[in-house]
Amino acid sequence: MAMIKTQAKKPAHPSFTIRSLSITTEDTKILDRIAQDASDYLGWTVSGSTVVRALLRQAGGQDSLWVREKLSPFIENEIQSGTVWGKKK
Repeated sequence: MAMIKTQAKKPAHPSFTIRSLSITTEDTKILDRIAQDASDYLGWTVSGSTVVRALLRQAGGQDSLWVREKLSPFIENEIQSGTVWGKKK
């Protein structure tokens, strides 16, 4: 009688949500450069989405003081540059 082989279950991947980002041509060049540098370093093809997720997780792991002191000045610069849609609360 032959034994039935069970297949190992693959680990569950997180679900993804597709989002659009509006970035300038210069920002695209920066994102492409970072992805290429990471690809060269890691030996894997790294996408822009991977870079954005890594940056989000890095920032998300910081406390609110870090966000206020380190990230908010850059966000404020973006708003003042006029490349942000929306309105002030």
